[in-house]
Amino acid sequence: MLDRLWPILKDPDIPPTNNAAERSLRTVVMARKVSQCSKSAIEAQTYMRIKPTVETARLRGQDPIAALTNLMR
Repeated sequence: MLDRLWPILKDPDIPPTNNAAERSLRTVVMARKVSQCSKSAIEAQTYMRIKPTVETARLRGQDPIAALTNLMR
């Protein structure tokens, strides 16, 4: 049971905090503040769909534009 609750004790590749996730969200929050929020719900929804795709592609060493293009196919 404890193996399922504390996998970080056995696997050194698992980070013990969620700092990486929080850091990746920081750019979204800053963009929202700078733009004074989205002007419409559709704009906000579009941004929130594109941003995670771009960031995931970057983390995987992929081209973000190619990742977005592949979603359109």
